[in-house]
Amino acid sequence: MTRATSYSDLFRLLQPDYDPLHIEAYVRLEYATLDHLDMPTLRREAAIAAACVDEVGAAGADTCAVSMGLLSIDG
Repeated sequence: MTRATSYSDLFRLLQPDYDPLHIEAYVRLEYATLDHLDMPTLRREAAIAAACVDEVGAAGADTCAVSMGLLSIDG
């Protein structure tokens, strides 16, 4: 089960080819809170996060999202 966050739409716009929860999970590895980040920083971090997803694949990104509480694996 996934849960949308207040950042889901933003990350969907910044990285439309990626699951926004995957992008958010990797950004949150660096920043516990995102409210203070300006748009250039969010763009840069979303691009870095996309590269991380490319490196680990969807399953690895799911694991990261689970660890950040953004995704739960039922079953």
